[in-house]
Order: sequence, then structure tokens, then C-alpha cells
Amino acid sequence: MRVGAVIDDLMLFSRIDAAASSAGASLVRALPPSDLPAGLDLVLVDWSARQPGWVAALGALDARVVLCGRHTDLEAHADARAAALGPMWARSKLVSELATLLHMPDTRVPGDPRR
Repeated sequence: MRVGAVIDDLMLFSRIDAAASSAGASLVRALPPSDLPAGLDLVLVDWSARQPGWVAALGALDARVVLCGRHTDLEAHADARAAALGPMWARSKLVSELATLLHMPDTRVPGDPRR
């Protein structure tokens, strides 16, 4: 599996990197998301770091997208729902579900409004 990470937080990225390595997935980190390569299966995005242009860049990808952020950031959660790029999870949920997510063979992601 090819995974992209639009994650600025180094602690969160290190956990994603470790999980990807354990799952045998290749991982590429990009900031901004327009720098992500084509052909990714999954893109993980720290939505709390979002910038103008991210919705268009992420919407153009042919990959599963999972957004994450602080569970207390209600504005980010509302913006994520409006963008309809994929599910918005708390960071803690992303970390706890990461191993499962990295082993999903198809394009379905629980809670994804697009698929």
C-alpha cells in the first residue's frame, strides 16, 4: 500500500511512520498536499494545519482520504464535513485505527461520506 501523509506534527507523523513500516506500506510525507505524488492508496491529513487550496488539492487525488485533528476543534470538524473529502477523526482515533486502516484492501473507509 502507498500512503501519503500531510502531517506537520512530528509526534503524530512518527506514529504513522512506525505503523506504516510495520504494515509494509510505503509512506511519503508532503506539505502542502499538492506535493503528493500520484498513485497513492491512502492519504492521511492533519486537518488542523489546513491552508487555502488544500480542499482542491486533496479532492483531485484518486485515493482514500482520512482527515484528523484535535477532538476539541469543532471548527475543523465542521470545515471537514463541508469539504466532504473523507471522514474526520480525532487524532486518537486515527492512531488507534491506523493498523486496521493500513490493511484495508479496498477503497472503503468507515465514516467516509464519499464512498
